[in-house]
Amino acid sequence: MDVEPLALLPLFGLSTVIAFTVGVIAWRRRHVAPLLGSLAVVSMAIAEWSLISGILTQVEVGMTRHILATLAFVGVCLVPAGFFVVSQAMVNRAWRLPRRTALLLAIEPMFVIVGGATNPWHHLFFLPGTGTRMAEGGPLIWVHIAYTYVLLMVAMVRVFSAWAWGPRSQRRLYGFTLLGAVPPFLGNLLNVMKVVQGVDLAPVGFCVSVVVIYFLLVRFPMYELVPVARQNVLDMIDDMIVTVDASGRILDLNPAADHLVRGLMPEPPARLTGLPLNDVLCDVTLSEGTEADRIYANYKDSGVDLNVRISSLRDDRDGHVGWAVVARDITALNEQRRELEQANVQLHGQRRELEQANARLHEQLRTIELLRADLAEQAVRDALTGLHNRRHLMEELARLAAECALQGRPLSVALLDVDHFKQVNDRYGHGAGDEVLVRVAGWLREAAGAVAGAVAARYGGEEFVLVLPGLDAVAAGARVEVLRARVAAEPVRAGGRPVPVTFSAGVACRTAGQSLEAGQTLGAGQGLEIGQGLEELLHAADEALYAAKRAGRNRVELAGGLSSPGVAA
Repeated sequence: MDVEPLALLPLFGLSTVIAFTVGVIAWRRRHVAPLLGSLAVVSMAIAEWSLISGILTQVEVGMTRHILATLAFVGVCLVPAGFFVVSQAMVNRAWRLPRRTALLLAIEPMFVIVGGATNPWHHLFFLPGTGTRMAEGGPLIWVHIAYTYVLLMVAMVRVFSAWAWGPRSQRRLYGFTLLGAVPPFLGNLLNVMKVVQGVDLAPVGFCVSVVVIYFLLVRFPMYELVPVARQNVLDMIDDMIVTVDASGRILDLNPAADHLVRGLMPEPPARLTGLPLNDVLCDVTLSEGTEADRIYANYKDSGVDLNVRISSLRDDRDGHVGWAVVARDITALNEQRRELEQANVQLHGQRRELEQANARLHEQLRTIELLRADLAEQAVRDALTGLHNRRHLMEELARLAAECALQGRPLSVALLDVDHFKQVNDRYGHGAGDEVLVRVAGWLREAAGAVAGAVAARYGGEEFVLVLPGLDAVAAGARVEVLRARVAAEPVRAGGRPVPVTFSAGVACRTAGQSLEAGQTLGAGQGLEIGQGLEELLHAADEALYAAKRAGRNRVELAGGLSSPGVAA
């Protein structure tokens, strides 16, 4: 049946706006997970496809319609390939798009776009006199449709396999993703079978899919292992050690814990991380500050006695970040205690064994206390570079701003960005890119150590921040310029090859004139003003950074049009 084109214009317009909005939001949050970056590209392709499909409903046959139809194939081809990439990244968070796979996925879109543009000379895509409807297309259109369905089916089979055999905690995520794929299949099927003619419903269906997937990723995040320092120590400890996040789900566990839990559970899942602690081990109600030490005799009729200790984990600012759970099999100890009651003649030997076991327990608890402090420190550290992360940076920046304001001292912030970092990854490999980031972090750490109270942090990706309390813009710019010259003069060796590294930087300062008067305290309103000032300070440093990039990179620029001494040309 034919559909009135004008009646569908609002539908295509709404689809375009929704897909574009999801794309922008996902792109801004891509630093949280690479999967969101791929989803952003798919959303933008759907928005382009919907927009052109809406315009095509109002354009009759002719060269204009031919050009628009060719442009629509950009989104038509990118969307299936994008969903294939999203499905791989969704099932395996460690997966990254290989260059070879990206090149293979690009072949079909290039072939289709070129074929569509040259159709008037060969009519292999659209037959003469049929316009640009896929259902009335030439042989190459059907090849394209078959390829698209195969690519989407591969993606859906991958998600279905994860739903059927993956961790139980993630089944809702995969199941709703499969349901989200129904609308585009129905829309495209109605077009291909000529049930609906005159309008392409597929982009509207894909818009529904991308909204569903984005909602699912926000609503049901997939848990990943948290890197834990001294992992070899954890692996050697015989007691079960589990780290739990603030929501009560398991983040990590040592081999002893994995072995014990699987021995006690009748049908253990393939992966224990991400499961609620109470579903796996014990029935303790977890809340902030929970501390517990319990003994479970004949745990779940297994014949095993357990001693479970739960301790709250806090960061260096006393913020609650989770719990550490230590459990040990005390079945043997309990049996020894019962035998001790029955045979006093063995009292001396068994007492010595208990004392030794108690000494080992105290030593292990001491090790665990060290690990707990280390875990709390990791919560505010970047795993790759060892610098403080963005969250800790903002807390320290607020604290230093308040101190400098009370003392009437300036506060400078330098925002640094490694030049052409993508080219380093592309040319030398991601391992070399990581080496560059680690080396730059080391230089920043040394530079921060030379200034009292200075803070160095990884801001995100290849961006770093250096907070310099007590230095004005000119002095801070001079410090950063010395660092820039040092970095430019010392190539990083990665894989036995020297990798030249430079960075661009922007420096902004909160001057002493913005300080509080002597003896004045920070009230609620004043704290808000300082918070707003920090956003402006970071924004000014960011603007100066972009000015340095526009000026040729490998240089330092000061905010407010000031000049930095010794700035590279």
